[in-house]
Amino acid sequence: FVSANLTITKRPIEVTADPQTKVYGDSDPDLTYQISDGTKLEADVFTGTLERAPGENVGTYAINQGTLTLGGNYAITFVSANLVITPRQITVTADAQTKTYGDDDPDLTYKMTTGDLIGEDDFTGELERSVGEDVGTYLINKGTLTLGSNYAITFVPADLTITERPITVSADIKTRTYGEDDPDLTYSI
Repeated sequence: FVSANLTITKRPIEVTADPQTKVYGDSDPDLTYQISDGTKLEADVFTGTLERAPGENVGTYAINQGTLTLGGNYAITFVSANLVITPRQITVTADAQTKTYGDDDPDLTYKMTTGDLIGEDDFTGELERSVGEDVGTYLINKGTLTLGSNYAITFVPADLTITERPITVSADIKTRTYGEDDPDLTYSI
């Protein structure tokens, strides 16, 4: 009898990562996958987890095989997908302001009316208003206010109203002698 070998080869299986999304600042979703080609024996189970490229800013990050395995009896072909981090939605509302004609502009302020900031993130820049100094209404707009690319700001404008400057004018007391011309009529503020 001349012996020979029976060779058991690895079972081919293709695993495809599911695409995922999350909003900037939220926790990562579970990284899931599907068997896209081939079959595994019922008794065999996957161990390990998928991993993704590091980073927390808005952008696209590859999901890779990480430690996912079916053991030494399988040859896994892994098809990557992406985790997309989208901007966090924030609504900023300008505060209405007033000033009297001739006075300096008040500080142009705002409040965050929906959404929340993550960690130490903070606004930079400032609001601006339409040009003009006469009595009237001027739009307060977003100007250079930003939170960077990790946020999508919806801005709700308001108005700066310039009101009339109150002034009191008093006529100066004048006298004249009967038959003379009237003196110049003057006044003081």
